[in-house]
Amino acid sequence: MKKIFIILFVCIFSLGFSQKKKKSKSKAVSEKEVLIIYTEQDAESSKEARIIAGFLKQNPGHAKTDFFKRKLIEIIMADNSPEAKPTITPMSRDKVEKLTGNKNTNSPSVASNSEPKKVSNYASVGSKKVGPTAEHKRTADYLSHIFNHDDADPNAYINIKNKSKCNLIVKITGKKYYNLNVPANGQNYVMVEKGEYVLTTMVCDAKYSSLKKISKDIELQLSVSE
Repeated sequence: MKKIFIILFVCIFSLGFSQKKKKSKSKAVSEKEVLIIYTEQDAESSKEARIIAGFLKQNPGHAKTDFFKRKLIEIIMADNSPEAKPTITPMSRDKVEKLTGNKNTNSPSVASNSEPKKVSNYASVGSKKVGPTAEHKRTADYLSHIFNHDDADPNAYINIKNKSKCNLIVKITGKKYYNLNVPANGQNYVMVEKGEYVLTTMVCDAKYSSLKKISKDIELQLSVSE
C-alpha cells in the first residue's frame, strides 16, 4: 500500500512539473502604443501616399515641402492603374446600326443639294469596371482625413505594425466592426469612428485582446515575447 502511495505521489508531482514547464514556455504578446509620427527619413524612403501626406501634415514649414508634394502627386497618379480606366474599342458599322436603329450610318447625303453627312467615330467602353478601386478610395479617404484641420473630425486612424513572423487578422469591435489584415513584418491601417474598441487577434500562437479608447490617430506595434 505504501509503495502504491509513493508511485501515485511521484506521478502527480511529475505531471504538475511538466505542466508548469509548458506554461513557462508559453508565448505572450508584447504591445507598444505610440502616436503616429512621420520623419523626413520615412518620407524619403517610403512609396506610400499616407506616410508622405502624414509628414507634410506634421511638418507644414519643412524646407523640402515642395519636393514631397511632387512625390505625393506622382505616387497618387501612378496608382491610377489601367484597370481603373475605360478601355476604348472601335465598333463596326453593323453594331452601330443595331444600337442606333439607323440603317444609313454611311449614307453620303439626304438630298442632292445637301452636304455629305459625317460618320461619327463610335466607340464602346470595355468590360473592365470604370472608376476608382477600393484601394484608391481608401487612399483618398486617408488624404482627406490627414489634411482635415477640423478638431471635430469624427474619425481616427489605427495603424498596426506587425513585428512577428506570422500574418495577422485583427478584429476591431465597437461602434462598427472591422477586420484588418496585417502581413508578417509589415503594417496596415484602417479608419474608424472615434470611440471604444476591443482589438483581438492571434500573434502566432499567442492570444491578444485589448480595450482601446480611440480619440486620435494611433499606432500599435505587436510582437511576440517568449
